[in-house]
Amino acid sequence: MSRTSALLIALVALSPVAEAQQKPFGGYPNADMQYCAALSDLYIRYVGRSETGPRTPVTPDVVGGVALAQCKQESTVAQAIPVLERKLLDARFTLPPRS
Repeated sequence: MSRTSALLIALVALSPVAEAQQKPFGGYPNADMQYCAALSDLYIRYVGRSETGPRTPVTPDVVGGVALAQCKQESTVAQAIPVLERKLLDARFTLPPRS
């Protein structure tokens, strides 16, 4: 193996570690994204899935799916938070604390 190949492999292997160390709040660039990620986790785990199983024909919640996608982008996270909060409150869940 050439020195260049070994260096390239090492850089690729270490790049996720370096990227995670640069972002505060566990990999999220701001507190809103961290809060939106917590809402997303609750929504996916308890509200966004059918309890009857993956083979049951269920109409997906498009609005919830869009909000989940918006949580991943810093520019649209402010639009996603109220949607996910409403979905969780409608399902009678307590919202996680917002830091």
